[in-house]
Amino acid sequence: MSRVSWQGTGMGIIIGVGVGVALGMLFAPKSGEETRDEIAGNVKDGFNRAMESGRDLSNRFQDKFGDVKEQVNRTADAGEQFYRDAKTGNL
Repeated sequence: MSRVSWQGTGMGIIIGVGVGVALGMLFAPKSGEETRDEIAGNVKDGFNRAMESGRDLSNRFQDKFGDVKEQVNRTADAGEQFYRDAKTGNL
């Protein structure tokens, strides 16, 4: 069994991250400002799509709620009519 040196492993991770960051900066296709602007634009677009989806969902819910409310009212009216007919013996 070999012993793992946590100090050596930690140092390897730190060096690896440093090399990765340096290579990323060297080979980045855009400047930092362009990248930030693109990220901000993507976040804004995503937020706008989420808001639009929320509005669509809300509108569909309101439509369905209206349909259900109308059906409940018709059912209640039919129930009341049935009760009146049963009470007067007109069944």
